[in-house]
Amino acid sequence: MVTRLVFLSIAVGIGAMFMWAYHHDAQLENRVSLVTIGDPNEAVRDLLGEPTSEGSCGRVSPSPSACTDEYLYRYYFNLFQPQYEVLWFNAKGKVIGEQHVRRPF
Repeated sequence: MVTRLVFLSIAVGIGAMFMWAYHHDAQLENRVSLVTIGDPNEAVRDLLGEPTSEGSCGRVSPSPSACTDEYLYRYYFNLFQPQYEVLWFNAKGKVIGEQHVRRPF
């Protein structure tokens, strides 16, 4: 009986993780289309949440020349081919570009 409960709780936990990842990715995909060039980084954080990674430009793909900061938002549902939304910011903290990136294996 204990073995069944442990197995069931593990299965429910894994299912919940997949449901969360799918929901997160669907929200990210819908909300990233609302980001426009010139939006301040505070508005991007309000809309998309905290970035998965934040740092210097050009870590995942070539960036615009005026880029001073880069936000990466990861899609979690696709485990085998990582996908990201990349947003670039200028020195004034305004969006200067956005790109959807799929990494090869």
